[in-house]
Amino acid sequence: MIMLIMGPQGSGKGTQAGLIAKEYGVRHVSMGDILREEAESETDLGRLLRDYMKEGRLIPDEINDELVRKVVENNKDLLLDGYPRNLHQAEHLMRIASVDCVIVVNIGDEEAVKRIGKRRICTATKKIFIDDHVTEEDVKECEAAGGKIVQREDDTPEAVRKRLQIFHENTSPLIDFFREKGVRVVSVNGEQMIESVFSDIKKGLGALS
Repeated sequence: MIMLIMGPQGSGKGTQAGLIAKEYGVRHVSMGDILREEAESETDLGRLLRDYMKEGRLIPDEINDELVRKVVENNKDLLLDGYPRNLHQAEHLMRIASVDCVIVVNIGDEEAVKRIGKRRICTATKKIFIDDHVTEEDVKECEAAGGKIVQREDDTPEAVRKRLQIFHENTSPLIDFFREKGVRVVSVNGEQMIESVFSDIKKGLGALS
């Protein structure tokens, strides 16, 4: 079984993906994790990926496609997160696999900007925090590791809105693409409590449970 989860920055789809993976016995695989794992290897592709990442360049579709192909071949039950991001990738996925369902976690742009705007990160441990929930203990722990808790440069309102625009232009149209291919699409309101979002997802998936 191959499931996809989509949603804009700040939608909480990573949290929902973890819950879905546990509930349905599928492996949650994020594109970011796939890329980082390959980049840590000493293969030609790993070295190439490290170059792209160091230079801050976008990873070409062809590389993403090849990495996903390997994952699909080696796993029967998957929940893909962060792939596909555009029509080319969606068409590639449909050629190499049978997609059972697409889960879409929706939030408004202003809610996304608000949520991401509160996100903070420890520069040493890379641990994520919410601004108004950072404790003195969190600060001390981060400083002990040699870091500071800061807002990432790409989490500013301007940067978030730019990413949202890219999401709406490239990724949102994929929902109609999959519907036209006969794939079940479960769309839920992400502006609820985590438990309520997950409950709506389970209702939408129905027979898969």
